[in-house]
Amino acid sequence: MSDVAIRANNLSKVYHVYERPRDRLMQMVAGWRRNYFTEFSALHNVSFEIMRGEAVGIIGRNGGGKSTLLQIIAGTLYPSSGTAEVHGRIAALLELGSGFNPEFSGKENVYLNGKILGLSRQEIDDRFNDIVDFSEIAEFIDRPVKTYSSGMFVRLAFSVQVFSQPEILIVDEALSVGDVFFQQKCFNHIRELQARGTTLLFVSHDMVAVRNICTRALLMNHGHLEFDGVPEEAVSRYYALSNKNELISRMQDVAVPVFNEEGFAEVIDHDILGSARSSHGEGKLRIVAASISNGQGQYGYDVLLMEEIKIRMIIQAFDVVKKPAAGIHLYDRMNNLIFAAGTRQVGVVLADMVAGDKILLEISLVMQVQPGEYTFSLGCSEPSPEHANMGINHDRYEGLGPINVFIKDAGVMPFYGIAQLPIVIKQL
Repeated sequence: MSDVAIRANNLSKVYHVYERPRDRLMQMVAGWRRNYFTEFSALHNVSFEIMRGEAVGIIGRNGGGKSTLLQIIAGTLYPSSGTAEVHGRIAALLELGSGFNPEFSGKENVYLNGKILGLSRQEIDDRFNDIVDFSEIAEFIDRPVKTYSSGMFVRLAFSVQVFSQPEILIVDEALSVGDVFFQQKCFNHIRELQARGTTLLFVSHDMVAVRNICTRALLMNHGHLEFDGVPEEAVSRYYALSNKNELISRMQDVAVPVFNEEGFAEVIDHDILGSARSSHGEGKLRIVAASISNGQGQYGYDVLLMEEIKIRMIIQAFDVVKKPAAGIHLYDRMNNLIFAAGTRQVGVVLADMVAGDKILLEISLVMQVQPGEYTFSLGCSEPSPEHANMGINHDRYEGLGPINVFIKDAGVMPFYGIAQLPIVIKQL
C-alpha cells in the first residue's frame, strides 16, 4: 500500500463566466468560433503530496482556491487540467447541509449519508446510537432536518462523517457555526482519529486551531500554492498576504530612543536566532541578533515562575520603513498561543527608519504562566492599511526556545491554570 494518501499533480480549474444568461445559448450556437464568456481561473498548477496520517491545514483569504481544491480532492468537482489521486475512504464535511435531504428526518439522513459514504445497512445500524449520542440531538432525530438550526445540522453531519471511520477526513469551515462546547468535542474526536492514523485536511480561518491541530499547512493565494510547510510560518505569511498597499499611520508620534552601540555587542555574543525553527519576511527590516536573560541577568532559557525575562533585539532597516514595530508571540507545549504583544499594543512608537538604521529593543515579560516549557517567536513589521491589528511582516523568527519556567519549592502556588489574571478577593 502506498504511503501517499493524496497526490495533486498540476491541478488547475478554470470557470467560464457569462455576463448574461443568453450568452450561454449564443456560445452553444457559435461553438468555439467566438467566446461569449470570460475565464476565471480558480486554481493554477497546484501540486503537493500528503502522506497517510498527516494533519494538513489549508489556509488563505476568501477566493484563494481552498474550497475548489477540496472539492476536487473529494471528487465532487473535476479539474480543468491535472490530476488528483486519493488513496483511502474519504469523509468530507464541505458545505452545510451537503448530502442531506431537508425533507427527510435526521434518522433518515443518517442512513442516506451512511450509504453515500459506503457503509452497509448493518454498519450504520451498529453505529447509529454513537452518531446520535455524539450529535446531542436525540430528541430531534425523527424531525425533518429542514426544521434544524445550522448548529444542529452541523452536529449531525459531523457525527455521521467521523463515525464512518474514514481514512481521510476533510473539514471545510463547517464547524465554525457550532457552539464552543461542541467545537471542543469535535476537535477532541479529530485528535482521536489522528491518533488512529486518519489523514486530515482542515480548512479554517481560525489560525489557532490550524496551529494546534495541523503539523503542516498549505497557504493558497489567488489559486496559487503560495507556501507549503510548518503551520507557524504559513500562518504568519497568511497575515501578510494583502498587506503590500500604501501604509497609513495608526500611531501617535512618541519616539523611542536608539540604544548606543555598546549594547549591541553583548546581544550579538549571546545571539539565539540560530536555533530558530524557521524565519521569513519581506526583508525591509531584519532582526540581526537577539538574546534572552532572566531576572538575575543570567543569559539562557531558565526562569523562575513569576520572574521577569528580558529579550533584546537588534533591528536593522534595509529600506525606508514608516512606523516600525516589533513584538513577541509565546506558545505552550501544545502550540497554543498563550500571549502576543508588541510595541503597538503597549503604545510605544518607534521612529521612522531608513536603510542602515539600527535600534536595540528590550522586551520585559513577567512569566505569570504555569510551570513548563514555552516556545516563542520574535518579529518586526510595519502597520497595515487593512486592520489595526495586522502588519506587514518584514522578519519573523519562529520556534525559538524553549523557555523553561520552573518553581523552586512545593509551597502554595500563586495561581492555577494557564496564566495568572488580575484578581481581587475580599470579605464583605
